[in-house]
Amino acid sequence: MKTIYLIIIFIFFFVNFHLKAQNSLQDYINMAETNSPQAKLLPLIKEAEALQIKALNKNLLPQTSLGGQATWQSVVTGLPISFPGVEIPSIPKDQYKATLDFNQTIWDGGQLKSQKSLTLANSFAETKNVETNIYQLKEQVANLYFGAILAKNQYKLSEININDIQNNLKRVKANVTNGTAIGSNVLTLEAKLLEINQLQTEIKSRQLAALKGLSILTGQNISENTLLNEPNLESRITNIGNENSSINRPELTFFEAQKAVADANKEVINSKYSPRLNLFGTGGYGRPGLNFLSPDFATYFIGGVSLKIPISQIYTKSKAIDYQLVDVNKSKIDKQKEGFVQQINMKLSSLNEEFAKLQIQIEDDKKLIEIRSKIKTTAQNRLDNGVITISEFLTELDNESLAKQNMILHQIQLMQVLNAIEIAKGN
Repeated sequence: MKTIYLIIIFIFFFVNFHLKAQNSLQDYINMAETNSPQAKLLPLIKEAEALQIKALNKNLLPQTSLGGQATWQSVVTGLPISFPGVEIPSIPKDQYKATLDFNQTIWDGGQLKSQKSLTLANSFAETKNVETNIYQLKEQVANLYFGAILAKNQYKLSEININDIQNNLKRVKANVTNGTAIGSNVLTLEAKLLEINQLQTEIKSRQLAALKGLSILTGQNISENTLLNEPNLESRITNIGNENSSINRPELTFFEAQKAVADANKEVINSKYSPRLNLFGTGGYGRPGLNFLSPDFATYFIGGVSLKIPISQIYTKSKAIDYQLVDVNKSKIDKQKEGFVQQINMKLSSLNEEFAKLQIQIEDDKKLIEIRSKIKTTAQNRLDNGVITISEFLTELDNESLAKQNMILHQIQLMQVLNAIEIAKGN
């Protein structure tokens, strides 16, 4: 009883492990997106944004600078008068000064706020651009995934064909030994086995290439022993009709992000032509000081408030032109968006036509397989009774195999089309 209990536990964990080991297409897409070099850019974009905002905030602090100057001039200002007993000092030709200047913005016309808005808008647009690039991985992963599944199913079908031929080979060899069959029949079947073995080599190569591509994109070790969860075709067909028909592609968000950058640029333009009010001061030590007639070194200080009101845009119309340029860029973005949506709608129209065609083909494949299977079974019986030749039987075997291969191909193509529709919509 204890042994049976342990066996049941082992079977439970074994089955559970293999169920967990199966990864769906969406799992591999998520792995590829996480592993993408583009994804590594996203935290860097946020880091750069934080540093830019931090640098802009520093503009609120007083801006200071140290300066120094030593000069010699050939002529200095003098007074062309003289008084008896009065010595009028002369300005020295060599002059020196060291200064500390500071400037504190009281009102910057909204420049700091607009630059912050522009920084955030640019960062958001860059993020959406990266997400758009990452989205392109979905189609790559899907093609590799379905390519691997197609190869796996084709390999299984070839194994069934090999089994049929090997069973016939055993019977034919026995008949040759008994003298009821000729030796060339054995050679014909052995040649057919070699052909299928060659086909298996090609199929296996395509499967391994697809799995290798998946491994590179996802950063996972995906081998031929990895179980790929084949999507349920019937449920996919049902779900595709229930999904939202609207387009939710990340490119659309990127277009809107670009327009937000344009709007932020308008704020920058507006601040560029706004009044500015600053508090300034200069402290210094040099010769001469503020008393330019004194020949002695002295300390001095100058302070005040400055107001600057740009008025050139009144007659140059530069502000209006800058606004117009922004509006033109926004119009260009709108046209790009319209063109993108048009291309997606054309693609969806083509995919829907392909979807309808494949559904019809699969129904025809089912009927054709049923017919070909009956014909092959009849041919097998006739071969066993010596009515037809090995070559005639192999022809019917190939016909059945081709019908099954076509159905496998059409089913995988239908899955790819369904997936392509979802990707095109952005679902």
